[in-house]
Amino acid sequence: MDKPIARAMLCFVAALALAACDEDTASLGIHDQADEISTSAETFQFTTRSVAIGAVPANSTKCYLGSVYDPETETNIKAEFAAQFHTFENYTLPDEQTLVRDAAGQIACDSVELRLYFSSYYGDGDNPLKIAVYELDTTNVISEAENYATDLQLEQYLPAGATPLVTKVFTATDYTISDDERTSTSHYDNVRIVLPKQFGTRIMRQAIQRPEFFADSYQFMHHVCAGFLFKLQGGEGTMLTLDVSALNVFFRYNDADADTTYTAIARFAATPEVIQSTRFKTDDLSTLIDAANDYTYLKTPAGIATEITLPVDEIFAGHENDSISRAQVTLTRLNSAVPTATQLGIPQTLLIVYKPYYTEFFQNRDVADGRRSFTTSYDSGFNTYTFANLSRLISYMHQQKVAGMAAEGLTSEQWNSVHPDWNRAIITPVTTTSVTNSNGYTTLVSVSHDLSLTSIRLLGGTAPQPMQVIYSGYK
Repeated sequence: MDKPIARAMLCFVAALALAACDEDTASLGIHDQADEISTSAETFQFTTRSVAIGAVPANSTKCYLGSVYDPETETNIKAEFAAQFHTFENYTLPDEQTLVRDAAGQIACDSVELRLYFSSYYGDGDNPLKIAVYELDTTNVISEAENYATDLQLEQYLPAGATPLVTKVFTATDYTISDDERTSTSHYDNVRIVLPKQFGTRIMRQAIQRPEFFADSYQFMHHVCAGFLFKLQGGEGTMLTLDVSALNVFFRYNDADADTTYTAIARFAATPEVIQSTRFKTDDLSTLIDAANDYTYLKTPAGIATEITLPVDEIFAGHENDSISRAQVTLTRLNSAVPTATQLGIPQTLLIVYKPYYTEFFQNRDVADGRRSFTTSYDSGFNTYTFANLSRLISYMHQQKVAGMAAEGLTSEQWNSVHPDWNRAIITPVTTTSVTNSNGYTTLVSVSHDLSLTSIRLLGGTAPQPMQVIYSGYK
């Protein structure tokens, strides 16, 4: 073949290739009538039951203190907490020579106090509570390397034979200050606990004599103050939600010329940098869980979750070649029968998580991934919680079963018997944290158990609930 003919053939082939490319590109997403996508919908039923979740990870930035009665479940809830205190790195007092001394010429504080700041409380603000404050043991410090639960025995971190530093009786409404101050927008509700003066003096003297103990919070907790345990000794009907605790040491010092005396505060706070751990005690809940009702419970901080069993086998029967486009689950809250004034809160956010993955989810501090776990919010208008699309969870359960049956050589019935939790998930109240970037995109960054006081009933239990599934596939 001569060169002109060869060139012509190459141009012809190239033109065919371009034409093919143009045709393919133009027809992307367009199918022949025989390949049209069809959709269909079917309704199935899911079942639920109440399950005890017991102690949960206590990884919260808030603490709780008090004792209340839940009239809906007729159970008592008691909360106590321990808190460590943070110091700024290489914290120092003013020059030793400028510090005002006591009558014996020794370094001494003027006073020392604890402040427990709270943004809200449940119950009656006039109910008296009595607490005992213990200093924790610097030789047995609560380790930040451990994951602690809400049933932690806090007394194990006290020195042998420990006695309270002080006891305190208080009410959530502080009548030691004026009405104007208490109702001021700048006022932050708090419980003030005065400690023995020698405690603050000890801290000041250590700051002068052993500055290395104030290099960071680790050194501070292991040599100066490991924190405090706040134990409830009496009172009922009030539960405080504490935002932060502070240890304040008041002292005075002079300026360089000793012409002016200043009052100062050495402040150490319980912050997210150090451990704050609440222990909850709740009455036996087994009678609630075992009762045959047409509803289930969601109860926090320590209590009850709802387990859901999804009809995965039924959903895939006859639809092996279809895709699940949508699978919506709506949970309906039953209105409480107890007076509004005594009702516990309504959880605002729920998590549904594949049951075999439940423990791992919270231990690893995972976030909802849209496959094995999802979150949703309370709709006060309809009194419901709706998981708009659990299709990926249902598909994941099905895939796990198919792969597991093949690996273990089991039939479908055998798999269901050996792995009873394969199509189950746990629904529990949570708190979430999200961040929004400069482009307005919001990312979920943390999910943790809701430790606040909530208690609701969801329609279900002995009454199976409907769910709609939408399929898509090629004709």
